[in-house]
Amino acid sequence: MTMCPKHKRIKSRKTIQAVRKSYCEYCGRQATGEPHHMFTVGSGGGDVEYNLIQLCTCCHVAVHAGNIQRDDLLAIVAEREGLSVDEVYRLNRRAMGWDV
Repeated sequence: MTMCPKHKRIKSRKTIQAVRKSYCEYCGRQATGEPHHMFTVGSGGGDVEYNLIQLCTCCHVAVHAGNIQRDDLLAIVAEREGLSVDEVYRLNRRAMGWDV
């Protein structure tokens, strides 16, 4: 059996604070708390600006319920970062240790 090495997750409180906003980047309502990781921490998603998006409580719950798709969030982050959606996706996958 071949074992895949576990990728070390990028952790950065400074980046989380830099991405944090007082409004939801999806709907514009007031937002509090930590930004949402589009690629989950459990799957290796890091604390990098192109993996984080500030959401209000309602939108955060909607994402986890499957009512807001990751592709919609990737498009918002891509616009915010001045990148294409494909670039944001590739950067996230590369940060997670995938060869893309």
